[in-house]
Amino acid sequence: MNAERSPLKVHELVHHGLHEAGQEAGFEEERRMRSRRRVEALIYICWGLIVLKTFAVIWAVHHYAMPFNPMWVIAPTVTFAFVATVAYYWMRD
Repeated sequence: MNAERSPLKVHELVHHGLHEAGQEAGFEEERRMRSRRRVEALIYICWGLIVLKTFAVIWAVHHYAMPFNPMWVIAPTVTFAFVATVAYYWMRD
């Protein structure tokens, strides 16, 4: 056994674990995919909440006879959500 190489291997095992070099790229890609799925699930949930908010605003404006158009509330919400969603998908890859 070579005394000079032994500490290097222990050092590599400590920092990289017991994974082979070829597997590290696979684990990194799997971690990225899980992260993307979480973010995309959050985007879907947020769009669902925006749809619920849209119906709630329309109902509230008509039910309580508020003197403004509900699009003053809905349009900025949908616009900025659309811009954020497009930015995420454009920057994702």
